[in-house]
Amino acid sequence: MDTKGIIFDIKKYSIHDGPGTRTTAHLKGCPLACWWCHNPESQALRPAVLFRHERCIACGSCADACPNHAIFVVGGALVTDEAFCTGCGTCADVCPSEAREICGREYTVDELMGEFAKDEIFSRNGGGVTFSGGEPMMQPEFMLEALKACGEEGYHRCVDTCGFVQKKVILDIAKETDLFLYDVKHMDPAEHKKYTGVDNVVILENLKALSDAGAAINIRFPFMPGINTSDENVTAMAEMVSKLRGVTGVNILPYHTAAKGKHERWHIEYKLPDLMPPTANMTNRAQRIFESYGLKVTIGG
Repeated sequence: MDTKGIIFDIKKYSIHDGPGTRTTAHLKGCPLACWWCHNPESQALRPAVLFRHERCIACGSCADACPNHAIFVVGGALVTDEAFCTGCGTCADVCPSEAREICGREYTVDELMGEFAKDEIFSRNGGGVTFSGGEPMMQPEFMLEALKACGEEGYHRCVDTCGFVQKKVILDIAKETDLFLYDVKHMDPAEHKKYTGVDNVVILENLKALSDAGAAINIRFPFMPGINTSDENVTAMAEMVSKLRGVTGVNILPYHTAAKGKHERWHIEYKLPDLMPPTANMTNRAQRIFESYGLKVTIGG
């Protein structure tokens, strides 16, 4: 299969991305820009070279190797002209200090299936494969072919999604998906747009469309103190979710500070530097609200 996708990570032995032990392929590209994003380097669709200047020894190996002449020396420091950088990763391959790292490489469906096959002992014994991101449906043709190939092998298939995609795409993907891990971040459209860059209208419409189509859905609720933890927001979410068919449960995902470290590592601005994880009382209160609507709730992945 020649269709290619851009993948920035393949996680082995994952236990938080669906039932059992799974292999998770993280695809590049996301239409959201969540303030708490744990993979900020995944948001751009094309491959990118991430640079840690504190590791750079200014040896010039990257500049010499770059086929597009995108790297040059200015005042003793190496500078990359993003207009010429194609994200090919040549500079990362030759960097002796690992100051440069490629984020995103092309895979054919066959190549990805080869990676999944290495862990098929888990996929055939209660686990499976998960497609995550970024937003995996930003690459719909690759996703559909990969899901079909996984189905032919008998792998259980999960798709982890923010839901902000074209309705036709998500319904086509649903035909080849066993379980959706569906993020619902906020019920208020304006607040959702403030913290993610888009409102939630398309997301909630697609969630309803999946439910009507008979899809199995696990709701994932990133729980951010002071952002979406109010009783009003949790109650509105619980009421909405309780009316859907096919919901297997709700995962409340308490915020943790790993996102801050990821932003700092790649010198990306983090907009929530002082945010702390929720207390147990906060998460337990949210759990009780969801359960009062008859929903099965798990705290954590």
